[in-house]
Amino acid sequence: MKSLLICIIFLISTLSLISQNVDETKTGSVSFISSQNIYVQFVNTEGIRIGDTLFISNNNRLIPALLVDNLSSISCIGKSIGGVQLSLTNKLFAKKRIELPLEVISEKSNESMALNDLAIKKLKDTISVDKEHIDGRFSVSSYSNFSTNSLSISTPNYRLRYNLALNVEHIANSKLSFENYMSYTHTLNNPLEKYKDFNVYNLALRYNFNKTSTLSFGRKINVNTANIGAVDGVQFEKQYKNFVVGVMAGSRPNDSTYGFDLKLFEYGAFISNKIEKTNGSALTTVAFFNQTNKLQTDRRYIYLQHSNALLKNVDFFGSAEIDLYSLVNNVATNNLSLTSTYLSIMYRPARKLSLSLSYDARKNVYYYATYKNKIDSTLEKETRQGLRFRFNYRPFKYFSWGGNAGYRLHTPLSEESMNAISYLTYSKIPLIDASLTINGTALQTANISGFIYGASMSKSFIDDNLSLEFEYRKALIYSQDIAELSLSWNFSKGLIFSADFEATKEQGETAGRIFFNISKRF
Repeated sequence: MKSLLICIIFLISTLSLISQNVDETKTGSVSFISSQNIYVQFVNTEGIRIGDTLFISNNNRLIPALLVDNLSSISCIGKSIGGVQLSLTNKLFAKKRIELPLEVISEKSNESMALNDLAIKKLKDTISVDKEHIDGRFSVSSYSNFSTNSLSISTPNYRLRYNLALNVEHIANSKLSFENYMSYTHTLNNPLEKYKDFNVYNLALRYNFNKTSTLSFGRKINVNTANIGAVDGVQFEKQYKNFVVGVMAGSRPNDSTYGFDLKLFEYGAFISNKIEKTNGSALTTVAFFNQTNKLQTDRRYIYLQHSNALLKNVDFFGSAEIDLYSLVNNVATNNLSLTSTYLSIMYRPARKLSLSLSYDARKNVYYYATYKNKIDSTLEKETRQGLRFRFNYRPFKYFSWGGNAGYRLHTPLSEESMNAISYLTYSKIPLIDASLTINGTALQTANISGFIYGASMSKSFIDDNLSLEFEYRKALIYSQDIAELSLSWNFSKGLIFSADFEATKEQGETAGRIFFNISKRF
């Protein structure tokens, strides 16, 4: 392990010496200067994050000039750094980061997430203009599993996954638009596991009668009722000033296969109100749904969703489902029952400190498009629900401290559990200009308990077009040693390659996983 770590550090140091400036930058201009902040306008801020540095050009050299404190879709807000004096005539440059595709984000994330939710978020962020605009991405991923256990019948295992996302706004400059996200997965060279899976997360046509009326047909998740999930059918929306009303009818995807199932017919309606305020906006949605099974009503409920910028630095989001009628074991009940709740509040008392508190008691079915190892799958299962507190603090430059703590009550559907995670990050190690993170996790459930600790080192090269990361974790819960090497490379505009190599040693045996992904945006 020590020799491997030395090789990684040597590789990072060597690559840092041969890095070349071939990065694609975004150009913006200073639009306003106040006593507190400097505003920089871009065509769009895609690829820029809070905490990034904007540069000014001097003799073909990029000099740090502004630290981004906040941003919108077209502008950045920040403060001057390095003693650079900026004026309204200055041009500033941002270095675009590698934009990983959805399946890579899902594979690398330690948080619970549904890939269809990520897809909808991406489609929701696309450009909406009156002229035709096409945005899409095609990717191929491979998942390989190996083991030194000669008695293992599940390894080696090879899977291939193909993903297509396509969004066409105003086809041929018409009022008709199209959106789609789907995937196909199958196994190779394993006669014991002939696995094939085709999933359509989003596939819909949308017709805009005018700027206030929209009709959609197909599989679609409505952002006004996001936690309800996809509806296979027809959806109509009409806007009246600050209100949006909508109706939908169709079927919900099959719980087991996520396929089309006419037996699960449902219909509903919603009304949504958006209020713009000086410190943000407030969006409230009330919906009514009636779900059937073989045309017999088995559930009738009200769905509530509310997001609100309560104060300047306080944001709230909440959703709930209240059953009005349900059919359990062929017994009908008409009692009001709160069956799903999610509440979240975020507070930023200072520019360098953010706090959040959430409560998750949702019973939604999540379809995960990822192949996590045993320890990550355990954490994902045991930490999603319950009460959770998160914080992030940046006391000084390049240093960040954060973490979260969660507690889940004992219920008929879940056992009591407690967990805590903390990390320390220093993002600019001298000489090699790399980022180092040290983390620790504590988990206690009815069946398992223990600690996980580790460290990771990451480094970007070629002006953020190439990213390399090495991570080591000691999982005392299962007596595992886990080492991982990750690579992301932006070859050219829209073409990204990612690779992930992981080795796990447990009870004298070693298991390995290899993940490759190549993605092309068009």
